[in-house]
Amino acid sequence: MVFIRISGRALINIHTANAEGAIGNYISLSKMYILRRLSDGKIDYFEEPVISGNMIKHWHAIETINLLLSMGYDKICEYCRRYIMYRSPLSFTDEFDYIKNCAIEDLHGFLSTETNIKRESIVKFSFMIPVEDVPSKYAAITHNRVGATKEGKIDEDIMMVYKREYASGLYGFSSILDLEYVGKSQSDPTKVLPIKDRRIRAKASITALANVFSGTFGACRARAIPVVKTIELIALISKKPIPNLVHGYYMDYLRDNALRIISMEETEIVSNDDYKVFIVGENPSDIFKEVGVKAIFCRDLVEALNKIAEVADTWLVKQ
Repeated sequence: MVFIRISGRALINIHTANAEGAIGNYISLSKMYILRRLSDGKIDYFEEPVISGNMIKHWHAIETINLLLSMGYDKICEYCRRYIMYRSPLSFTDEFDYIKNCAIEDLHGFLSTETNIKRESIVKFSFMIPVEDVPSKYAAITHNRVGATKEGKIDEDIMMVYKREYASGLYGFSSILDLEYVGKSQSDPTKVLPIKDRRIRAKASITALANVFSGTFGACRARAIPVVKTIELIALISKKPIPNLVHGYYMDYLRDNALRIISMEETEIVSNDDYKVFIVGENPSDIFKEVGVKAIFCRDLVEALNKIAEVADTWLVKQ
């Protein structure tokens, strides 16, 4: 069995990852109300620019497709090859047939409106939101689209001035990968793909996270790639079903997660041989050592996720 839980924080500067569309010539960011614990013990709402889990999930699917194709793996349906993941073009009457024919519908789930066949996603993402202890800031920038005549002169008739909002902040994130179910029918778990298919799909889904959390997501990427640096990461991989990690949004998420892992051992949800913890960042390292959690320190996001992929691959083979 392979279950992965991820939580962390990333510095994101000048992003316009989620926008609500235009009102006239003004494009605003997606915003939601977030609860924060205050220094006086009270709780209050704050409106913040957020990055939806739907956005992150979409780009994870894209990066997984790119990685699978680079590995020479071709079990990807026509729509997913074109990065269209909102519905399936397939019309099978059995969930397992969809799984066999498309890795993305296996990993990210699907609903066929024609056959009423459904599969729950085994890869899940939270919203990325500005953390509890550091509010974000955002402002609008004025852009100017300039057109030219055949003679090379500025064509004032097609010039257009518009404003677009951008935000900067320290964002928390969280993700779940229940790779126990990769290549396995949820409606009939006795139907399972060959281990070769399961291994390559699992590896691509894990390593694609490095692409996503290093900035491969968001709207307007041609002109505003999010300026991202993942500064903290906790990744827990387990042979048994485990609780989610505390979201990176919370100011005390590192200590809470370290204590949660201790509690899982003490209550025998997992034993020493059942899980591994990988961490990135000085703060996670210090706190996990202080609490007494054995963790493997990695120098960056890429190293951590590649090591997790290696562990997942080994555990899948031994099943």
